[in-house]
Amino acid sequence: MNLIGIKEAAAFLKGSDGYLIYTHANPDGDTLGSSLALAMGLRQIGKQASVFSVDGIPEKLSFLPSDGYFASEPASLEGITPISVDVAGPKMLFGAKNTSFKLAIDHHKVNTVESEMHLVMADKIACGEIIFMLLEELGADITKPIAEALYTAICSDSGGFRYSATTAQTLIMAAKCLDTGIDFAEINRRLFECKSIAQIMLIKTAYRNLELLQNGRFAFVAVRPQEAEECGAVDADFDCVNSIPREIAGVEASAVVRQKADGVKVSLRSNADIDVAEIAKKYGGGGHYHAAGLTLDCDFDTALNTLRSIFSEL
Repeated sequence: MNLIGIKEAAAFLKGSDGYLIYTHANPDGDTLGSSLALAMGLRQIGKQASVFSVDGIPEKLSFLPSDGYFASEPASLEGITPISVDVAGPKMLFGAKNTSFKLAIDHHKVNTVESEMHLVMADKIACGEIIFMLLEELGADITKPIAEALYTAICSDSGGFRYSATTAQTLIMAAKCLDTGIDFAEINRRLFECKSIAQIMLIKTAYRNLELLQNGRFAFVAVRPQEAEECGAVDADFDCVNSIPREIAGVEASAVVRQKADGVKVSLRSNADIDVAEIAKKYGGGGHYHAAGLTLDCDFDTALNTLRSIFSEL
């Protein structure tokens, strides 16, 4: 892996053009906000840049200043410089034709994306922090639209600045975004308090399906495909469920299990000194110390038994 720093990445971006910035599938606030901020900053310094999201923009993030910035994935990348943002591995690009990049920008502990260069800073709680630093190095102004995108990215992945990887620098960057006059309260509401009927139904199902293991040390929620369909839920709706088993007093690690087109997705979370990224890595996944994911290529019940075995061995 060719690891580079902020200055090298900025030099590359200044020297090239025609950027297509890839988000990961089922995009969240960090990948979309970071990608949009980078595209806006690159256009500001005279570059051509657009964003591609294989799953579009979820309703929850429709407030982002995205008009004119999103493009379809072309049949050929001739004359295009592809960049990935917040993509830890090829499985996170499910549905995209291209999985190879000139530059991969990421903050996950494990990154397996095929790229000529990797700007990976695993100590950052969000890719938004990396993009903030990169835009400053490029000499781009943090305008109000850029600040909206960056604040969404940083606030989203920090859980509203609640997670342990939040630093003083995280808060300084957020404060600089607030200085532009963004409506941060509305962004917070849209990120954490605004739920669709499908999400409310999904939450009800999650509580009903809650399972505790090892005297309450571990907890998980499994939502079968038929149940998700009855709720009217799509993949992006599951973000509101990930915190439910984790919030139970005494739980050290938790999971949410659901069916996806490429297998059974297991989203892992931890409260204690448990590195779920290392657990995910053993099964071809990855992520962060307290938040990671993996996909199992098996039937749903086998996946549940695998998860029970994982927790019993901790």
